[in-house]
Amino acid sequence: MFLKKKKFYTLSDIQNQIVYTPLIFVIFLAFISSLVTFLFFSYQEKNKTKLLVQSETFYKKEELKNYISNIKYNTSANFDDIEIELSNNVYELNGYIKSSKFEHKKLHLEKLEEYITSIEKEKDIKFLLFDTKNYDVLHGRALVENLARLTNSKINTNKFRKHMLNNIQYMGDNNLMYWIDNKKQNIQLSYFKYVKEKELFLGAFSKVDDMNLLTKKVIYDTIIAKSKNINNAYFCFYDKNKQTVFNYYGKGKELSINKIDDFKSIKEKSLAYTFQKYQYEIFVKETFLEDEIRKIKGDYEYKIIMSLLTIIFVALLLITTSNLFARFINTIFNRYNKRIETKSILYKKWKDRYELAIIASNDGLWDINLDTNEIFFSNKWLDMFGYKRDDVQNFEQWLALIHKDDKEKVLKKFEAHVKSKTDNFTCEYRLKAKSNQYKWILVRGKAFKKDNSNRMLMMSMDIDSRMKLTKELRNVELLTDFGRIVVFRWLNDEKLTVKFVSNSISTYGYKANDFLNGNIEYFKLVHKDDISKLQEVIQKAIKDDVTSFTNIHRIIDSSNNIKWVYNRTILIKDDHGKVISLYGYLNDITKMKLNEEELKQKVEIEVDKNIKKDRLLVQQNKLASMGEMLGNISHQWRQPLNNINLLLYFIRDNFENFSKEELNDSIKSAKIQIDYMSQTIDDFRNFYQPTKDKKVFDIKDSITKSSKIINSLFERNNIALEIKGIDIKIDSYENEFEQVIVNILNNASDAKLIKDKKEKFKAKVLINVSKDEEHIIISISNNCGNAKQSVLEKMFEPYFTTKFENQGTGIGLYMSKTIIEKNMQGTIEAFNKEDGVEFIIKLKC
Repeated sequence: MFLKKKKFYTLSDIQNQIVYTPLIFVIFLAFISSLVTFLFFSYQEKNKTKLLVQSETFYKKEELKNYISNIKYNTSANFDDIEIELSNNVYELNGYIKSSKFEHKKLHLEKLEEYITSIEKEKDIKFLLFDTKNYDVLHGRALVENLARLTNSKINTNKFRKHMLNNIQYMGDNNLMYWIDNKKQNIQLSYFKYVKEKELFLGAFSKVDDMNLLTKKVIYDTIIAKSKNINNAYFCFYDKNKQTVFNYYGKGKELSINKIDDFKSIKEKSLAYTFQKYQYEIFVKETFLEDEIRKIKGDYEYKIIMSLLTIIFVALLLITTSNLFARFINTIFNRYNKRIETKSILYKKWKDRYELAIIASNDGLWDINLDTNEIFFSNKWLDMFGYKRDDVQNFEQWLALIHKDDKEKVLKKFEAHVKSKTDNFTCEYRLKAKSNQYKWILVRGKAFKKDNSNRMLMMSMDIDSRMKLTKELRNVELLTDFGRIVVFRWLNDEKLTVKFVSNSISTYGYKANDFLNGNIEYFKLVHKDDISKLQEVIQKAIKDDVTSFTNIHRIIDSSNNIKWVYNRTILIKDDHGKVISLYGYLNDITKMKLNEEELKQKVEIEVDKNIKKDRLLVQQNKLASMGEMLGNISHQWRQPLNNINLLLYFIRDNFENFSKEELNDSIKSAKIQIDYMSQTIDDFRNFYQPTKDKKVFDIKDSITKSSKIINSLFERNNIALEIKGIDIKIDSYENEFEQVIVNILNNASDAKLIKDKKEKFKAKVLINVSKDEEHIIISISNNCGNAKQSVLEKMFEPYFTTKFENQGTGIGLYMSKTIIEKNMQGTIEAFNKEDGVEFIIKLKC
């Protein structure tokens, strides 16, 4: 079992323990004290509040109980008053019967009925009078029927009536009786008296009282008075059926509970008594308890705050005291630490100097014992050359690793230092590594005596990369001296003073020394027309803070010949970021420039040839179109000429019979035909008249005018043409656009003739003009059959045609594509759609 290693505490650790441990203990103690204080006072507050609530609740329960008893007592008291009134009326009627000569005679019975009826109206009561022999009802038959209904009996016979009257006689002599209708929640009182002398039973019935209203009336009459008997509270009456509350604010007013926001929460917390039969509720609304609870809570909050402040004050006092003590301890520890540090500083200085010397050298350290020729190499030196510890052990083995060309130089400097002819040994040479490759190293060393022995401490720095780079730079310099590229280094001044130039400047007839000695300035070499441009490029590069720039300019060689050079230059900055010089090269591109000019001239010649070819194509297309035009004109003129001929014969045959008006009508008809023929000429002439300038025209109108050109062709070939879409204008070449439309319509006419040979159909061409966010779209579709894919791919190529040579030139659609894409900056496409071909032209808005 391993023992856990104990932690070693330094002086700093002990110092921290002394400083921070008391602080942590004080903070912890303050937290515990605050928590205990808070819990203690919270517990006391809770108990005091609970005791207050219990006390008030017991008191309010007694008051509510007494008030409910009072309500029930007052309701019963109302019935006692009714009993007295009923008994008085019965005795009054009894006296009237005794004082009369009532012998069951009809006349006397009618008088008795009148008397009873008058009392009923006056007193608002009802009388029941029946004899006790036969139980015949002499007055109040409706009352008997109502009493039968209250018994819930469905038997309506004389036997049941006698039985009920017999019960009244048995129970009711000088007695108050209650008749309750549970269904309607009402009550009726009666008082009966037996008139023994007449063998009659006399009873008086009160009006029907509503128990709900009676109870509610008692509550309304007493609630305000009874509320005054309760300290810090009052009674409220809640009618659940009507959703109203009476005396909610202690002012004797009835309110709807929908208008009271806190009604539900107040009622739930209050003591209450419910009259389940009537859905009434009496509850006690507190006015004092909440204020008293709030006061108790405030008192204990004050106690908690004062206690916490006291704890904080004591904690701060303890923290301040411990802080002063910690400072005293720190002073003692600091004095002790300074004594230790002073002793260790000297050792640390020497140690740091030695380590810095090793690190700064970035070298391998090795030690030679001059007496025994033994050598000790550090791990860094061994890693540098790939050797292991025992591979090189003495001076002879080390000497054998040195390159043969450098060995004599190394031995000479080594012996000179050992013989004290030089202060230090410093030498650059090549040493063979384990990989059998030689590395350049810089070795520095010094001989000294230690423990009565001669030793020499050496450090080797790997300079192989630096030496290879130097060699490559020399090779580059040789390459530039004998190549076409001239390397320059200029100062960043107004004259662009040359600080270095390669010997390859001789290819321009100059010598490097002419520039370095100041005999020739660089700007004297640059063509005068390119000097300002070159200066602007340099200033812009410096201003934009770029790393390099390129430029092409001309220079003048020593024979005053102009040569074009390509210049690439980098900007050299000092430590403050200021451009102090420029370093770049010049490359002769004269031949390339001359070839570029020749190529440009050849391109211009070829462009002229293509323009002439295009013009020839246009001319050929127009000549072909003129043939079609003459055919169309002749077709459109044939009918007007025939009409004029008929008019002339008609005038000749009827000249003698013509009136002046008829002659004028015939002449007018002939003129209409001549005007139509003249308009036809104008339409065709305007179409074939070239336009060089753009103008604003309506796309749809232009298409309509174009359709007139081929109108006769479509009529002859029985092709229906429909033009629809929006009206929109464009600024472009109208005549050229119309020529495109005519070319496409002619193409549709040709397709119709081809399909007509295979099958008979009703040919139709639809032109639609629409617009999206960026383009005007002209769709021209027909149902004259699909084109082969090979035809679609070559449709817009020059001289491509599916007709015989004597029927077409094959340049109509090619010219259409040229007009749309080059002149009008749009696009034109063709593709198969359903049973025909659709052309889509898109022009920028």
